[in-house]
Order: sequence, then structure tokens, then C-alpha cells
Amino acid sequence: MRLKRNCFYKQTGFTMIELLVTIFIITLLTASVLASYRGGQRKYVLAQSAQQLVSDLRQAQNMAMSGVDISNYHGYGIHAEDNDNFYILFADENGDSVYKSQNDTIIKTVNLPNLIKINSVSPSSKLDIFFKSPNPITYINNNFSIGQVETIVLEIENTSLNKTITVTTAGLIQINE
Repeated sequence: MRLKRNCFYKQTGFTMIELLVTIFIITLLTASVLASYRGGQRKYVLAQSAQQLVSDLRQAQNMAMSGVDISNYHGYGIHAEDNDNFYILFADENGDSVYKSQNDTIIKTVNLPNLIKINSVSPSSKLDIFFKSPNPITYINNNFSIGQVETIVLEIENTSLNKTITVTTAGLIQINE
């Protein structure tokens, strides 16, 4: 006689609680990665804006030293003001070493990316960094005294993230961390 065996199959799978806990953990990890990505992206845009400003300062300096279109201009410079989200690369036509919209030629206006602004320029609220052609003389707000230093602070609005750029009358241009 044959015995009939009862076969019970063990069911495998996830309970609803296990599934909800797993989804919750994945959601937390995704949210933290996205938050970190946005912060990193903002820092990158700020660093890129600072590099662009330094590059434009060096472009003005190089144009002045190489004597580009020296017959019409006395030199080249950058003009910026506190709380603006743009700066101007200009050519000085009247020889006063500062930017005046009615007298000077705008080579280009550089708009900073969204949420990036010029937080401060010190020691004053307006900034004119000017490189006189063909001599390598750097004027800061129409002053070329030895040891003169200008700082430009770029920041992401409503945060404490910023980059500081310094320019000296010796012609040194650098980003300070």
C-alpha cells in the first residue's frame, strides 16, 4: 500500500512591511544623493564664474600689454559694482582709466549665471580695474599706487558660498579659496 504524502509548498516572497521598509530606504538614499548633487552643482557654477572673471581680467591685461588697437584706446579694463549680476569689459577712449558709459567702448558685457552675484568689491562699492597700454601699469579705481589691492567676492545668493578674487597694482590676479 502506498502512503499518500501531503506536500506543503513553502511560499516565498516579501511581506508588505518588508517592501515598505525597502522603498523608504531607497527614497532616503535618493533624496540625499539629489541634495548633494544640487549643492555640488552650485559650487561648480560658482567656481566656473570666478574662473571666467579671472580669465576676462587676464584678457584685458593681455590686450593692453600686446597693444591691441592702441591707436584708438588708452587701455582695457573691467567695471563691476556691488550686488550686480554682470560686469563689463571695456576699452578706455578718453584716457581717464575708469569706465564711463558715454565715453568708453564696451567690448563685452558678461552676465553671471542665475543666482550668482557680485557680493562686494572692496575697498569701494564700484570697481574699475584698468590696464594701461602699452605699459604694464594696473590701475585700481584710477589709482596705481604700489601695494593697492582690490577684492571681488562672488557668491551664490542666499547662501554663504563665495569665491574671492584679488587683483593688485602689480598685476597679480588670483582666486583665493
